[in-house]
Amino acid sequence: MILKNCSWIVTQNQKREILRNKDVLIDDEIIEIGPNLKGEEAIDCSGKALLPGLINAHTHLAMTLLRGYADDMLLQDWLQNKIWPLEAKLNEDYVYCGALLGAVELIKSGATCFNDMYFFGNGVKRAAEEVGIRAIFSQGVLDFPTAEFKNSKEAFKIFKKLIKQKSELFQPAIGTHSPYTCSEETLLKAKEIAGEHNALLHIHASETRKEVYDFLKQKGKRPIEYLNSINFLGEEVLIAHAGWATKGEVAILGKTKTSVAHCPTSNMKLAVGAVAPLPEMFENNVNVVLGSDSAASNNSLDLFREMRLASLLQKAHRWDATLLPAQKALDMATIDAARALHMQDKIGSIEVGKKADLILLDFKKPHLTPAHNIVSNLVYSASGSDVDTAIVNGEILMQNRRITTLNEREVLEKAEKAARELVGP
Repeated sequence: MILKNCSWIVTQNQKREILRNKDVLIDDEIIEIGPNLKGEEAIDCSGKALLPGLINAHTHLAMTLLRGYADDMLLQDWLQNKIWPLEAKLNEDYVYCGALLGAVELIKSGATCFNDMYFFGNGVKRAAEEVGIRAIFSQGVLDFPTAEFKNSKEAFKIFKKLIKQKSELFQPAIGTHSPYTCSEETLLKAKEIAGEHNALLHIHASETRKEVYDFLKQKGKRPIEYLNSINFLGEEVLIAHAGWATKGEVAILGKTKTSVAHCPTSNMKLAVGAVAPLPEMFENNVNVVLGSDSAASNNSLDLFREMRLASLLQKAHRWDATLLPAQKALDMATIDAARALHMQDKIGSIEVGKKADLILLDFKKPHLTPAHNIVSNLVYSASGSDVDTAIVNGEILMQNRRITTLNEREVLEKAEKAARELVGP
């Protein structure tokens, strides 16, 4: 297939080249980039910008069923009185319906890959395969009973079953929930099992002030300090949030090559009380990427919103308009995210030999005109609704804003029904 006459190709390659009026020949991979290419099928891309598909590095996808259910609440009240009671009622079908809705939302807002942490991974797998999106599913692990398992040992058994279903588009990972819900024994077992299967380790840490100081009182160390002291951190680890990381902890993250998923909208909405110290993280060569968190704590899965907000939040908080420029924000949602997920050789940029995970944005719109700086327009002006076409592994999943792999109306109806059943009258 030929993507013909792309007005802009935002390559995100090492030189961050932006090509004008070129064609891209694809199969499941990117075969050739250049002028006047020939192929069996062509899509006219004039007036459009071609980008690598965005990568949402931290989601709880099935929580789309709880969108808008518990807003404007304090975090502990939100969790204990609203979220956890409903999660106790989860089953694979509920997770499937919520993940299906979330996967459609991701595709329609430009994300072609997501890294999830939740329960009932078979439900997420079914949903991702129906939509055709690339998925990393981090099997939730806690020492406490959930709707899916009684303890961490059972959770590890579930992961070992999931890993046997690994495919080109579906990769299981281990999602130890946090240092305060998993014992040292559980955390170290997770690291051991992840190493055996070359799997990603995904964990929440240092999200809120209360979490940090409660943990400090209990363990005598802050969460990231503690994780380092037990040799949990490393290149295979992705920490969600880390908003309360100290300078010393940031240095630890850099030395251990641990990545961080920054979720600005969720952090602001839940009033976690800190702005992640991204300038210090960048100074210490910490690989920082972007996540939406759940639709229950964000209400949207649109990474264009996250890019814009991440940049503006740092500028406003530090009184410095030069911080987190548009190019860096785009890096966080593409090539840096691919690196955090150990997929930089496959996705995250438009280069020959990489997977054809691509999106097209329609730039024939008032809010995207003129295009003096295409990257600035993408980060500060665009939204997920500007995405016209989405391709994963060479397959068209959306064209002209229409999902091609399934009936979108049926997905919405399934999700609405499941949400009503879960929440009750």
